[in-house]
Amino acid sequence: MLLRQLPNLITSLRLICSPVLVWLLIESKFKEALGLVLFAGLTDWFDGFTARKVGASGRLGVVLDPLADKTMLVALFVTLGFLGLIPAWLFALVVARDVVIVTGSALLRMFRNIRKFVPSILGKISTFFQIVYVLLVLLHAAFPMELLLTLQKIALICTTVFTFASGFGYVRLGIRLARQPAVIER
Repeated sequence: MLLRQLPNLITSLRLICSPVLVWLLIESKFKEALGLVLFAGLTDWFDGFTARKVGASGRLGVVLDPLADKTMLVALFVTLGFLGLIPAWLFALVVARDVVIVTGSALLRMFRNIRKFVPSILGKISTFFQIVYVLLVLLHAAFPMELLLTLQKIALICTTVFTFASGFGYVRLGIRLARQPAVIER
C-alpha cells in the first residue's frame, strides 16, 4: 500500500517546494532556488516513473501532479515578476492567459457540462517555453553571463509568441465548445 502512495508523496513534496522557492527568491538565494527547481524537475520525472512502475495512477495523482507543476510555475512567475526579474507585461500575459483558461473551463463546466479539457499542442509548447524562460532567468540571476542573457532574450520571444498563440487558441476552442449544446448527464 505504501509503495502505491509513493508517487503522490513525491508529488506532495514538490508542492511543498513552492513556498520554499518563493522564500529563496525573495532572499536573493538564486543558486539555492535554482537547485530547488532542478530538484523539483527530478521529482516530477521520478513520481511519473514510480507511478508507472508500481501501477499507481489514481485520481489523486491525476489532480496533484499538474497542480504541483502549475503551482511552482505560477510561484516562479509571480515572484520573479515581483522582484523585477521578468518584464511586467510578460507576467501579465502569462497570468491573463491562465485566468482566461481557468475561467473559460469553469464557465463551460457550469453552463455546458463539459468536463474534459485536454491541453492543446500550443499550450504544451507555451508551457515548455515558460519553463525554459524562468530557468534561464534563474540561471542568469545565479550565474550572470552574457550568453545566458542572450538565451534568455530568445526564450522571452518564444514564450511571448506561444503564450499569446495558445491563449488565443484556447479562447477560440472555448467559443466553439460554448456554441455546442449542453451535455446532459444520465
